[in-house]
Amino acid sequence: MKWLAAIMMATQIVCVEAGVTASAQTAPVLTPQQKQELSTYDFKGAEAALKTQNNQPASKPDPLTPIPPLKVPPVVSRSVPAQNASAQSSLAGAPTDKGSEVPLNWRPPHAELNAAAVSAAEVSRQWETGVATPTPGADGRVVYIFGQGMPVMVCAPLRVCAIELQAGEHLESLPQIGDSRRWEITPVLSGSGLDETPLLIVKPIGAGLETDLIVSTDRRTYVVRLISDSTHFVSRLAFQYPGEDAAKWAAFEIRQAAAKRDAEAVAEQAREKDRRAGVVPMAENALDNLYFNYKLNGDPDYRPQQVFDDGQHTYLIYPNDGRFRELPTLLLQVNGKSELVNFRVDGTRYIVDRLFDKAILVVGVGKKQTRVTITRATPYSGSTGKRS
Repeated sequence: MKWLAAIMMATQIVCVEAGVTASAQTAPVLTPQQKQELSTYDFKGAEAALKTQNNQPASKPDPLTPIPPLKVPPVVSRSVPAQNASAQSSLAGAPTDKGSEVPLNWRPPHAELNAAAVSAAEVSRQWETGVATPTPGADGRVVYIFGQGMPVMVCAPLRVCAIELQAGEHLESLPQIGDSRRWEITPVLSGSGLDETPLLIVKPIGAGLETDLIVSTDRRTYVVRLISDSTHFVSRLAFQYPGEDAAKWAAFEIRQAAAKRDAEAVAEQAREKDRRAGVVPMAENALDNLYFNYKLNGDPDYRPQQVFDDGQHTYLIYPNDGRFRELPTLLLQVNGKSELVNFRVDGTRYIVDRLFDKAILVVGVGKKQTRVTITRATPYSGSTGKRS
């Protein structure tokens, strides 16, 4: 069929040379040499050869009747106005743009942006192009502060990069990427329980690629810019969460306040218990009123190691040597008479919820009775409980 195409092309060229106007569409561009060759071409001989071949069976062409070669220029398409398209189509064998995937007169759709749309796009552009400064983290992490600019993940072909989310965070849906054909995103998990951390494994198929990635979780939405480079790459990208830090401090303060309330409630219960038992609470200035000048007389085995008071309570301190088979009874000497007094035993301490000028520790009865006398060097007034 080569000779048929040559004849059709030659016919078109002859029509153009004869004055057939086809200013509408494409036309072949001829060099002077090609024009000279066409002017001497034996069209009649080619027509006779064509008739001879048509009269013979198709399976046995006559090789003795060759078709003279024809040199024609390549067809160069030229854009023409739409109103001239019908005139060009009238030319027999005129080339068309049927092989083009996009129509000649096609234009991309265009929407007018109002002032709000332009402003919104500019705000987004500033955030996307702003510099989000990364900082080094533990275990080779490159750390971005979440929300302060658009983080950039640089990957390389034949390398594996990982985007690390927050521990305990869960993906709400599949990550969305702008170029899913040339980038591969695979979610994996690290750790277990409360420390389970989601990771996104990122792999590009080539260098020089750029797209963006959106990841939605049960806590926040990540927007990450992905760039592939032939040599540079980031192995591990992670985030710092200032909002989470503030929330942690707030929760810590709440726990502290709750612990303080619980401690105050326990202390109030203890004070109420002491009030029911007749215990006098320790004064706030008890340490300023400590008094140690007490004289002890009697059996050394039952003598306290130390006696002192804080202005409200009197304390008898015994060594922790397990000396007592029987605890001594404490009696107060008031106006020459002995009186029982309430006291508490706390380990090796006697705690008396009052002050006294003189007291006696008694063990046993009768002739086998053992006594220890405790006398305060500076007397107290029994009616006021204050120093004389």
